[in-house]
Amino acid sequence: MATGRVAGDNGEIANHLLRQGLSRLGIRATPAQLHAFAVYRSELLRWAAHVNLTGFKSEEAIVREGFLRSLTYKAAFEPAPGLVAVDIGSGAGLPGLALKICYPEIGMLLVDATRRRVTFMRHIIRQLGLNGVRCLWARAESLQGETEHRGRYHLAFARAVGALPEVVALAEPLLAPGGRLVIQCGQETAPSLQAMRAHLTALGMRALVVQAPGVDVGSPPTQLLALEKSLR
Repeated sequence: MATGRVAGDNGEIANHLLRQGLSRLGIRATPAQLHAFAVYRSELLRWAAHVNLTGFKSEEAIVREGFLRSLTYKAAFEPAPGLVAVDIGSGAGLPGLALKICYPEIGMLLVDATRRRVTFMRHIIRQLGLNGVRCLWARAESLQGETEHRGRYHLAFARAVGALPEVVALAEPLLAPGGRLVIQCGQETAPSLQAMRAHLTALGMRALVVQAPGVDVGSPPTQLLALEKSLR
């Protein structure tokens, strides 16, 4: 899968954290997948010296808050061949690329409006030799009027795009009937959800709160919100 080099004195600590976290999440990664994450981590740090990709300043932060936090999204859906997902505002490829590494059967579109981030994601895809994934340099709202994207995706992810109403407005037109928008819950999620209930009903979407294991030993469970589009 991956051919890049991995460097850094903290690499073994980060690798150990990753293996522990994957075990807690119930993910059995192959040696090739573990190596892919190591290459991804190393490239994130190398590019961060020149390009603003994420706020992660250490290998451990990349593993905990980047990779493992992204992989908690799997608690909100069942990976299967034929699933197609869109990652809105993907940034450095999270959560989309982390999920793609562990679940290669999922088709993935990564969308970001910042060219340098798209350049990085394309670089990582080449480095890891990933298939069934592509990057698009665009604003998510521009996809809504295109037949290639409108109503096509079984899953939509949005990690750091904006407030809940904005995320729903961006993602809902892209979802196929029965598709799910998955986001991580924050302190503002519950009041935003309550305020949007009538609007979600009008859109034909129902809200499901999903709990995933914590990303680290002793950390609290991760709360996810899945907004499911009706089949009509």
